[in-house]
Amino acid sequence: FFAFSNPAQLKYARSNQVGLSYQSMSLGRSIQSFSFVKHLPPAGGVGLSVLRSGVDDIQGRNAMNEPTKTLSSQEIQGIISFGVSIGIRMALGINIKAFFSSIAPEIIDVQSGSGIGWDVGFIYKLHRHLILGGVMENLNGSYIWKITKWDKEVSYEEIMPQNIKLGMNYTGFRDMSIYFQEDIVNIPDKYINYRIRLGMEYRLSNNVKLRLGFKQAQGALTFDEGKNSNNLKPSFGAGIPLKLWKRQYMQMDYALDPGNVDEGLSHLFSFSMELR
Repeated sequence: FFAFSNPAQLKYARSNQVGLSYQSMSLGRSIQSFSFVKHLPPAGGVGLSVLRSGVDDIQGRNAMNEPTKTLSSQEIQGIISFGVSIGIRMALGINIKAFFSSIAPEIIDVQSGSGIGWDVGFIYKLHRHLILGGVMENLNGSYIWKITKWDKEVSYEEIMPQNIKLGMNYTGFRDMSIYFQEDIVNIPDKYINYRIRLGMEYRLSNNVKLRLGFKQAQGALTFDEGKNSNNLKPSFGAGIPLKLWKRQYMQMDYALDPGNVDEGLSHLFSFSMELR
C-alpha cells in the first residue's frame, strides 16, 4: 500500500507484492483498495493501485423534510507509482493519479467529475534508528465537474486541496516503533490547517504486531471564536501473519476507529502478501 502513504517507500519492495483492503465505516461509508507492486532491481519499484471510496443509503428529503429517494456517492482513484533509491540514505517517489467521481446519480441525470493530480514523496535515513519522510499531495490537481439537468449541461473546475505530510519513524526501542506525522492542508485562496498524528507499534515474539494511534480530531484551526483544539482521538489495531501454505504467508491488518465526532465505530481490514 505504498502509494497511499509515501511512494518513496517503493525502494523497500524487495519482491512483487499484492494488497487488498476493505474498510467498513460508520454512516454508510466504505473504502476498498487494491495495490500491486513490482520490484525493479537494484533498489526501486513500480506500483499500480485502485482506491474506491463511497457513501450509500443517504436518505434524501424534500423541502417539506419528507423522505424521498435513497442516494449514493462514490469516488475512484487510479494510481501509477514509481520509487527509487538515491544513494544509501535517500529515496524519491512519485504518484500519477486519475480521479473519477459521481454524486447522487439517482436524482440528477449526470453529475460526474474527473481529474488528474500527482504526488511527490521522499524518505531520508538520518541514522539506523531514525527515518524522516514527507509527501506533497495533489500537486496541480483539479476536478472538472459536469452537471446535466433539464437538458442543460454546466461544467466548472474545482482546485483540489494540497496536502503536505511530514513524518518520522523511530526504532531505537526494543521491539517497538514510534511514528509521528504532521498534516498540513492548504485550501487554495482560503486557509491552511494543521493536524498531528502519533502511532506506536509493539512486536511480539510470534511476529504479531499491536498498534495504538492518536489523531488530532479537528485540526489546529477550529473556526470556533479563534480557539485552538488539540484533542486527540485514539485508534487501535493489530497485524497478524497468516500461513497459507509452506513458506507463503499473508499479512492481515485490522484497525478499530472509534470516530472523531461520535459518528460510530469503523472496522478497517487489509490483507497483503509477497508473491513468492
